[in-house]
Amino acid sequence: MRQYMLNNKQTVPRFVVVAVASWAIALAAVTIVGFAVWIISSWMHVDALSALPKPLLLLVGLCGAYAGLGSICLWVTMCVYWIAVERSSAGVRIGWFLALLFGLHYGALFYAYRVWRTGIIKMDTPVRLADSPVLG
Repeated sequence: MRQYMLNNKQTVPRFVVVAVASWAIALAAVTIVGFAVWIISSWMHVDALSALPKPLLLLVGLCGAYAGLGSICLWVTMCVYWIAVERSSAGVRIGWFLALLFGLHYGALFYAYRVWRTGIIKMDTPVRLADSPVLG
């Protein structure tokens, strides 16, 4: 069973890591596609979305809906992480609070990237804590 450890203290189930990663990837992808469509539409003076085939437009819409719901979940998850796990200095905590407060889902996206990039370790074996009994 694959688990993850955050900041050498808390274990995180694999499904939480996969969910947060999928929300972050969907939000980043929809943002990049949205900027590309906006740039193409403004420079070429055409409606780029109406030029897309219907199946691709449906796929973009579904990805956008998932990214919208995922951005809310990502923001809540990162707020919980900030409250429960983040133990940096007061200045760093205030900075991330302001990023979450004013940056909303993009602040949460950058915060999640920083947390998962620097503070998570993949482990292939379950962690046995010192207080947990040995079974078997």
